[in-house]
Amino acid sequence: MLHEKYATLDRAEDLLPVSLEIARLKIWAARRKSVRRGENTRVPVDDVPLASPDAGPYDLTERHERVVRLEAALAQLGGRCREIFRLKLEGLTFPEMQKRLDAGSINTLYTWDFRCRKQLLDLLGSDWD
Repeated sequence: MLHEKYATLDRAEDLLPVSLEIARLKIWAARRKSVRRGENTRVPVDDVPLASPDAGPYDLTERHERVVRLEAALAQLGGRCREIFRLKLEGLTFPEMQKRLDAGSINTLYTWDFRCRKQLLDLLGSDWD
């Protein structure tokens, strides 16, 4: 393909820098896409810190209130949003979730996920961390 598009470059030594530059741009585009979709910030559920057994009454009460708020907000979401959050907690990747939810394209799933997260944060209020 390179020899067709760059017919003026007839030596392999001339095509090598062009092909390396194309590869660099493709890798950079894939990286930007991953960052834009938030795939680089996923945290495994196993790494989420749990409540310390030596936590005081204030910490336990605060944690309980946060859980109650989160449960109430999740109950107000639609079924698709709850299902997306459930699948994410199970550790499924977006392509796996796309198959399970029968989404037309992966971009549709990314849009659903973004809207669901935004709706959840709106329901939780501005003081949620």
